[in-house]
Amino acid sequence: MIALDLDNTIICYDEAFRAAASLLDCLPAVGIAISKPTIKVAALAKGGNELWTRLQGLVYGEQIGKATLYTGCADFVAASREEIVILSHKTQFPVLGSRSDLRKAATTWLESTPLAHLPLHFFDTRDAKVAAIAALNPRAIIDDLPEVFLTAGFPSSTTFFLFDPVQAHSDWSLTPRVISWTNAVYQILTS
Repeated sequence: MIALDLDNTIICYDEAFRAAASLLDCLPAVGIAISKPTIKVAALAKGGNELWTRLQGLVYGEQIGKATLYTGCADFVAASREEIVILSHKTQFPVLGSRSDLRKAATTWLESTPLAHLPLHFFDTRDAKVAAIAALNPRAIIDDLPEVFLTAGFPSSTTFFLFDPVQAHSDWSLTPRVISWTNAVYQILTS
């Protein structure tokens, strides 16, 4: 079995962040590349953590339709001969802003992709997600958050692959790191 994270691993939110930042008037200054990290800096500078939190709720809820499936993810799933499960520690509702159901939005989005057939499980906390990983005991998990691997109880029998397409963790050396889904095919499915 292989477990996959959902947000920022299967789902690429680049366009959703751009749209939400435009709506909340917190795009980076002209001349600065528009990306999730630069939008975060602009939102924090303009409205602090409250604006950044509202923006995230908008991205993962109402603007999720602008998100895309990471290139190569569907190919990875199609090439796998193992069972694949999606594990997400996504809260049901945003902390601030609209009361849209984030889990329903993500489920609806996933149903419009070639991955609609995969089982999807939500957890309220990272600890609960790690407990599920331990219970399922997958051979591998692909996740964009190093904190998942560093959470107490992460099973030593599961290989953690850090999904890092923007190479934000280029110094990560505790586990294997994949920079694309094509890279994941070679590192995970052929091993």
